[in-house]
Amino acid sequence: MSRIRLVPTIRERSKYQRERKYLDFEVDGVSLRSLVDTGLDLISVLVTDRPRDPPRLARVLGEAPGDAPDGRVLLYVCPECEDIECGAIAAKVSRRGDLVTWRDFGVPEEDEADNEFAETTVSFSARQLVRELADR
Repeated sequence: MSRIRLVPTIRERSKYQRERKYLDFEVDGVSLRSLVDTGLDLISVLVTDRPRDPPRLARVLGEAPGDAPDGRVLLYVCPECEDIECGAIAAKVSRRGDLVTWRDFGVPEEDEADNEFAETTVSFSARQLVRELADR
């Protein structure tokens, strides 16, 4: 089981982009984004510059069905509109008791076999993630 942390992160404002604040997923000391990076400008779905979104957290924890058309759960989205049409990274999420597993990371709506980051699987304690969120 991995140790997951939520790291406050800021996507800086630029001429044509707005500043966004979010909690990035850190797994065993490494940003999840660096493990599944597509080169797109994306932020995690746990944004902190607006009110919390309980349904998003429920999906991330495997307590609700995925929100991507292919059934996966969105973890990273476009920082401007949060729409998957602009780019996103999603994963299949499963839950057994307190253990949450993210696997089959990829870009939603594309052929799953062509866009998965097959080597990446993350399992962690749901309680730990909820504690991390409560501390933010």
